[in-house]
Amino acid sequence: MSLLLLGLLIFILAHLGTTIGAPVRRRITASTGEVIWKIVIALILIGSVWLMIQGYRESPVDTLWAAPDWMRYAVVALMLPTLILYMGSYPGSALRARMRHPQLTGFALWAFLHLIMNGELRAVVLFGGLLVWVVVQIALLNRRDSAKPMPAAHPSPLRAWAAIPIGIVVWVALLLAHPWLFGVSPLA
Repeated sequence: MSLLLLGLLIFILAHLGTTIGAPVRRRITASTGEVIWKIVIALILIGSVWLMIQGYRESPVDTLWAAPDWMRYAVVALMLPTLILYMGSYPGSALRARMRHPQLTGFALWAFLHLIMNGELRAVVLFGGLLVWVVVQIALLNRRDSAKPMPAAHPSPLRAWAAIPIGIVVWVALLLAHPWLFGVSPLA
């Protein structure tokens, strides 16, 4: 469980650090450049995800609750709008023109759905921790960016609404790959 907690802590601090630590980021990027900053943060985040995965695998399976069988299908169905939201953060997206943080909102829904479906202590730590982080992150970003106008949607409907077909493709791909990637079928 310690690797899981360490990875979660690093992931959260790296993300919050880019939000809260804007003055520090500006000083660092002034001397190193934006590209170096992004590479370092990306490497830190990759390492933190690796720690979370390893920590999750090595943590004991202490069951706190068992979700009813019907919930599995509800969660699978709700993952479709979740992934569409997640994909809708690109510039020109109609979703981004209508809500401040579609990607983070999608991430919050993903964490919540996985939290209610997985009643193991390790899952509560992982998905609950990520859910708390994303709620705090959205609040901090809303406070910082509330005066900024919402971006305009791209004039082309194809570009503005591309998150829908992309989200559907990702949803189908994850349904098919989930057993191979994570060892659990969402449908079985």
